[in-house]
Amino acid sequence: MRATKGAVAGLYCAGAAMLIGAGALSISTRADSGRPAVEHSEGRQVRLSLAVAPDREFAASSYVHRQLRPDLPRDSRSDLWAANLLRQISAHYNIVSVNIDQYSPPLYVTGREQPTVRVRAERASDPAWAFEPLQQQWEAVPLPDGFQPSAGTDKEAIIYQPSTGHYWEFWGMERSGRKIVDSAGRSVEEWRAAWGGKIDDLAANPGFFPTTPDGYKFGTAATGLVLLAGLMTIEDQRQGAINHSIHIALPQTRQSVWAHPAQRTDGSEDDPDAIPQGATFRIPENVDLDQINMDPYARMVARAVQKYGMIVRDTAGAVVLYAENPLSNGPGHPYYGIGGILRCAKGRPEAACYADSNNRLNGFPWDKLEAVEATLQE
Repeated sequence: MRATKGAVAGLYCAGAAMLIGAGALSISTRADSGRPAVEHSEGRQVRLSLAVAPDREFAASSYVHRQLRPDLPRDSRSDLWAANLLRQISAHYNIVSVNIDQYSPPLYVTGREQPTVRVRAERASDPAWAFEPLQQQWEAVPLPDGFQPSAGTDKEAIIYQPSTGHYWEFWGMERSGRKIVDSAGRSVEEWRAAWGGKIDDLAANPGFFPTTPDGYKFGTAATGLVLLAGLMTIEDQRQGAINHSIHIALPQTRQSVWAHPAQRTDGSEDDPDAIPQGATFRIPENVDLDQINMDPYARMVARAVQKYGMIVRDTAGAVVLYAENPLSNGPGHPYYGIGGILRCAKGRPEAACYADSNNRLNGFPWDKLEAVEATLQE
């Protein structure tokens, strides 16, 4: 129903991902469910990233994990859409950036014993607004201690409990100024959010929020694509391989028409040649990425786009990709710092290690992109 509208913002981040709180960390794969048992000794929350894995986070058959076949046809409008994308890059700061510290969600992975609390479906801008079907999804959220949503007007966040497979995402999340009692009997701050949704079994999810039998379209993104489905997580980036699709947002997309896997759109361009949300771009398999001079970070992103595709997820104020916001990783910054993801030689943010196409995305072959065949819906 609502879409993230983040512009080029919060692009730059660093340090190593770390566990917060007392207790020994335990990570294992449960044979009964195939899900990771991620918890510390008290069975409560950990602040830990994860590498998105098939049949654990999204079905193996979903667009998230399905590698693009070399013989998958190009869309008949591919040249138009690829040229349109390049024009949008040129018109909006002449760069593509990775949203990190703002307008991209933190990922809170919680343990099985994390106390739950109601998140109120409420909008400060419209006190009379209420939507019971959404409120029902947020009655018992394992909201971790020290929780913060992303900076920026979208205020998005992800909560994921691997032991149950339950997943929540929020848009417009903020403190209500009231107190509430959680499932452990503690008086805690109440949080509210303006939109989002819940997925009951992330392992079987197709990478989007399906329309409910009652016709409701949940999910933070304009397309209904699940935020985690195209998010470059901290662990993905630290291992140097993004083994799933990634999402991109554009300033101009087609009005009232979208392409699978999108479920809806907030596009505003009344032009039949405009790029529809949900369109999938790829780098053709015959492009040898090893023969292109590019930053190692750009090469990592390019390999993901070549194998799994880059899907138009949303509207933004610039052309942006999404990486996990490090808010859930505590002190220290996994992107900057010595040994950080963005390799800042001086251990602090500097232009050379910004995650944009002048720096860490330098050399990414934007001019090689093509669109795969799209089935349009409206």
